[in-house]
Amino acid sequence: MRRFPRPRIVISSCLEFEHVRYDGKVVPCPIVKDLMPFVDFIKVCPECGIGLPVPRDPLRIVNVRGRERLIQPLTGRDVTDEMDAFTDRFLAGLPPVDGFLFKSGSPTIGFYNIKVYDHPVGSGVAGRTSGLFARKILRRYPGYPLEDDQRLRNRKIRDDFLTKLFVFAGFREAAGTGDPEALKDFDERNRCLFLCYDPDSEATLGGALARGDNAAYFGRMGRVMSRARTAAGYVLVAMRIFGRYADRLSPAETAWFRDIVAKYRKNKVGRDALLEALRLFAIEVSDWPTADQTLFAPYPLDLVPDADEYRDRDYRKVLSMA
Repeated sequence: MRRFPRPRIVISSCLEFEHVRYDGKVVPCPIVKDLMPFVDFIKVCPECGIGLPVPRDPLRIVNVRGRERLIQPLTGRDVTDEMDAFTDRFLAGLPPVDGFLFKSGSPTIGFYNIKVYDHPVGSGVAGRTSGLFARKILRRYPGYPLEDDQRLRNRKIRDDFLTKLFVFAGFREAAGTGDPEALKDFDERNRCLFLCYDPDSEATLGGALARGDNAAYFGRMGRVMSRARTAAGYVLVAMRIFGRYADRLSPAETAWFRDIVAKYRKNKVGRDALLEALRLFAIEVSDWPTADQTLFAPYPLDLVPDADEYRDRDYRKVLSMA
């Protein structure tokens, strides 16, 4: 059974953990519960970090003479400088991490689409930005898996986040050994997955790999994985792998696989069907290095959402009660 790396994630303390939200509540977050057996969390609440109580009056970002300030409207308190200082201290003491999962909508820790108000009171919105704490994370960790709780409700965004998270954790483990062979093994296991992001990824990563330059490799890997995986990319990789087996398979097997590929191109079967068929042939010909590629299982199966959440629901019962 494949052993997965254990990612280290910085997370908003209010997501499933602590009663530190401004209203004193814990925010439910299904993906956090799912992740608990598989990752190590580093919790942070920037607002508590600067000494604000729970519960507390909410904060907002306000455009003050062209500068974004963090204001507590009901008190008029400006906590921008305190937040900047806390963020710098937190980052200075942060160990190597693999990703970030923050609360959406927060003026301190929200990554995306945070309102900038034109006045400490009132509803006028002057623009959108990132939270004051979160923006320093974005600058310091470009290319890392960074998401908020609401966006991770989307299956595709969740898959992208988890894939990248576990790859980054695998790199951290490999680099941490100090053994050049560990980086080569990491690259080999992830090679097919990287090709789905960028068909030139082997050339992009190859030079740094040959030199044993972990920092250069990591930077290039981040750029590769910042691209979107596409159906065309998966077909390209699938046909490349399948081509190695063509002379060992029957005409019927070849025709069957090409039919799967055609259906996948037309979006009539999902990516999982294509990959399961491909891995079946890898196992049939005892190509274990390929069968063990992260392409087929980039993260633990227990983190994969149910294929059909309505599969066992009997709608006839609903009709009979009408």
